[in-house]
Amino acid sequence: MPELTAEEIALAGEYVLGTLPLTERQAAARRIATDSAFAREVARWEARFDPLAEEVRPVAPPARLWAGIEARAFGTPAPAPAGLWRWLAGASAVSAAFLGAILWLGEPLMPAQGRMWVSDMVSQDGAVRLAALYNEKTGEMRVSMGGAAPAAGRDFELWLIAGEAAPVSLGVMPRRGQAAMPIPAELRARIANATLAITEEPKGGAPGGVATGRLVAKADLRRI
Repeated sequence: MPELTAEEIALAGEYVLGTLPLTERQAAARRIATDSAFAREVARWEARFDPLAEEVRPVAPPARLWAGIEARAFGTPAPAPAGLWRWLAGASAVSAAFLGAILWLGEPLMPAQGRMWVSDMVSQDGAVRLAALYNEKTGEMRVSMGGAAPAAGRDFELWLIAGEAAPVSLGVMPRRGQAAMPIPAELRARIANATLAITEEPKGGAPGGVATGRLVAKADLRRI
């Protein structure tokens, strides 16, 4: 297997730092899935940077700055329409990020309202993208859906995958734009280090709470 060039090694580092333009970041994300050498290099950069992140002392920005960033990223969230979030009865559990998602949402920042988790999901062809930002303190997840909409008569559904547990639906996604969704209290402990995934399901969501459609994209939730 050929070794990576210096430029490819630098590309992996820029991907982890979140400094690549959107199109280059999407290309790098697709390459991780197909190029094992590049994927290992990305993992090495993550291992280098993660300890540095632990040394950073959080500095809370003014409340007005945080509100402005949220408004810029998601707009003013409106209440979800009736039936938008389809919660599973009984054992509803949630299934399956990169720092670049925060850069895409507007600004790199240290959270002012408790620990934050981010996931940036991009389909292999780059046509579908969903950014998710979860606030541990409020138990709310913000999502921003971009790119191609699902096919006619279909919906995108968001799943949380935690460990070996079966994926659990978080709900049907808006076809485009932003929405705010509360995470039920019994599911919040499973958010940390889980994976978010998007599937394309029949309109209204997967029947019986079990994914049946194609996997569109997935990405880990990462703490910021």
